[in-house]
Amino acid sequence: MSEGGRADTLERSRTAAMSGAQAAAAGGEEGAAPVAEKAKKVRTVKVLSSTLEPDALKDAIEVCVGAFDRARNPKDLAQVIKREYDKRYPSELKATSGVWHCLVGSNFGCSVAHETRCYLHLSVGKEHIILFRSKDSPFD
Repeated sequence: MSEGGRADTLERSRTAAMSGAQAAAAGGEEGAAPVAEKAKKVRTVKVLSSTLEPDALKDAIEVCVGAFDRARNPKDLAQVIKREYDKRYPSELKATSGVWHCLVGSNFGCSVAHETRCYLHLSVGKEHIILFRSKDSPFD
């Protein structure tokens, strides 16, 4: 490849990585459509079972999908989701108030006791997520 051809290829790659306004300022085409700065991965979310209030459900979906941008393996995903949900919906620091728990995986079984309107089972891609609030002792 000639020196001129290589420079032309590099210029086209640099221009393609810029937004439309940046490309126009750098001498690209006027009115060029902006290129996405960072493409977000589309994830399929299915709510399989939920007793959460609608606002809490929306928050939980947002937290669960966002966790996939911050962690990869199920243990880390569960930790990220639990910590974020604890921040958004903290316990009242009473013996009778429960704490949030999170299970993440693609192949597991579980049976949990949870507080009223504090349970969610959803899938994000191939991973299943169970988020629930429970007291330390079910006999309190």
